Amino acid sequence: MSFRALLRVGYVPFLFLACVLALPLTAMNKLRKAPASVAVQEASLAKESLAIGVRTLTYQDSLRERPIVVELWYPSDAEMPLDQTIDSVWIHPKEMRDVPCAQIVEKFPLIMMSHGYGGERRDRSWLADHLVRHGFIVASLDHYGNTASTFNIISTLKFWDRGRDVSFAIDRLLEEPFLKSRVDARRIGFIGYSLGGMTGLGLAGAQAEAIEQVLNEMMKKYSEIQPDMLTQFDFKEAGKSLKDERIQAMMLICPASFIYSPKSLKKISIPIGLVVAPHDEVLPFKEHAELIIEHVVPAKLKIMQKETSHYAFLNRVSEEGKKFLKKHFYRDSPGYDRQVIHQEVGLFAVDFFKESLPNP
Repeated sequence: MSFRALLRVGYVPFLFLACVLALPLTAMNKLRKAPASVAVQEASLAKESLAIGVRTLTYQDSLRERPIVVELWYPSDAEMPLDQTIDSVWIHPKEMRDVPCAQIVEKFPLIMMSHGYGGERRDRSWLADHLVRHGFIVASLDHYGNTASTFNIISTLKFWDRGRDVSFAIDRLLEEPFLKSRVDARRIGFIGYSLGGMTGLGLAGAQAEAIEQVLNEMMKKYSEIQPDMLTQFDFKEAGKSLKDERIQAMMLICPASFIYSPKSLKKISIPIGLVVAPHDEVLPFKEHAELIIEHVVPAKLKIMQKETSHYAFLNRVSEEGKKFLKKHFYRDSPGYDRQVIHQEVGLFAVDFFKESLPNP
């Protein structure tokens, strides 16, 4: 039986505009494992670190006239205070703002994170928590024009700006005075959730095709996309390569893939870790994840239980947040604990990046 047949699920109507059973797939290309000394060092860091540091960095891409705001999480050996600021919407891990970076290792691998449609840089802090505790620095950025606070439909449709945001942020982080050259430029990874997954595919080497046709088809389905909007697009820009050679491995969570053809996806050669929900109600499995599975061949694959929602990969929502967020952002299927899902996916991420970003 073909792999497609094994993974076949029921059809869910296509939706683009929308913000735990694990079946590991044996890698066709064997991934290198980190040396034992590095593993011991990282285990020591995870055990000894008393806090997760967090800092907000604000940059300006003057060429594109575009702000790039980055949330940086990093290991710290500062003492954790008794009282912490509580976010009014999301439930975050214990973190300390603007404390020094831990000194236990000379350099840390860096993981970039890209949010979904209408998301924001802090809505997956649970995943940063898992990675930081195992010796990674995590940088999650806002894509201006596609966050809840800056949303603009024209900016959102110019998907290529997302990939350039990530590359620009890497440039700045490698020069960031606060980090004092603590980032290992040879060990950079990426995590993309939902529309952020589509961003990752471009950064990995896939190139968009027939963009004008795709947007015209979307215009027929979604009233918010008006014909005059398309006159503002430079379709030559849309077709340019967004590949960033510095990114050595990539984890995609319920990714969108509709602008990439099978031929284009086959250009991707870096290790891909893929986490999918077979009954994804936002980005149907057959139209998105299955294409990646067939044409990229992930080094590691995690298929969640069928009841797992597309939104289960966001942070848990606080009681205050439930007063004004739509229920689909926080209501999971009965019997499914979002914390358990986060624990399993967090471990998957740590294992994947330890294997695919080994210490030289």
